[in-house]
Amino acid sequence: MEEISSRKNQNVRFMRELLRSANYRRQTDMFAAEGDHLCRELADCKDCSAIEYFLYTEKAAEKYPETVKSVQAKANFSAVITDELSEYISDTKTPQGLFAAAECFGRQISENAKKLVVLDGVQDPGNVGTMIRTAEALGIDGVVFANGCADRFSPKTLRASMGSVFRMPTLVAGAENLGEWLRTREFETYAAMLDKSAVRLGETAFPEKTAVVIGSEGAGVSCEIAKICDKKLYIPIKGAESLNAAVAAAIIIWEITNK
Repeated sequence: MEEISSRKNQNVRFMRELLRSANYRRQTDMFAAEGDHLCRELADCKDCSAIEYFLYTEKAAEKYPETVKSVQAKANFSAVITDELSEYISDTKTPQGLFAAAECFGRQISENAKKLVVLDGVQDPGNVGTMIRTAEALGIDGVVFANGCADRFSPKTLRASMGSVFRMPTLVAGAENLGEWLRTREFETYAAMLDKSAVRLGETAFPEKTAVVIGSEGAGVSCEIAKICDKKLYIPIKGAESLNAAVAAAIIIWEITNK
């Protein structure tokens, strides 16, 4: 097994850049997963055909032998790195010493999908990852990203999703074509927003094919996305001005998947 100890090594620099730069991920169409859980999830993911690079420390091999074995079996290149390089590469304060790089991939939303969540310009990667994790847990059929949401392959998004990003069917769409895409598939679309015409969550009978739009943390649902929605929806709250976007999404997802 090759051993690497230099920061100048191209694989070390490549992995570090993937974890730090969204532009670099877009340019290379690749991403990096860090840590025991995400590396194992990536190795187990059938939609990921191969792991291009796998770097790990000797301590990680001793502590997470099954993960190392699984990732190595799927990796085109593996190497042992020093603890110092692990800290240099890592995006976390306490690195576990496991790093895997792969091409970006995504499962397409099925023609038979019945429940969707549309994220409209959600910027916080922690919120995006949490929403994807919640969507998978509660049985949502797909997540649509509109208006420049946070990178779903960023380290923070991956960690917040706990690997759900690897399994959740997704679509990246703009406002100009999203409306037609939803209409041709006969979805009734609800925008989560305060409005005089908004219906109260809990008093709504959702149709079989429902899509709900969650807006950005600061601005909410954009005007262009609101225009393509059939109805508006609000969560009745007491004693607070608003809810965190991921919390609001979880409440609405629970309602639309249990009606």
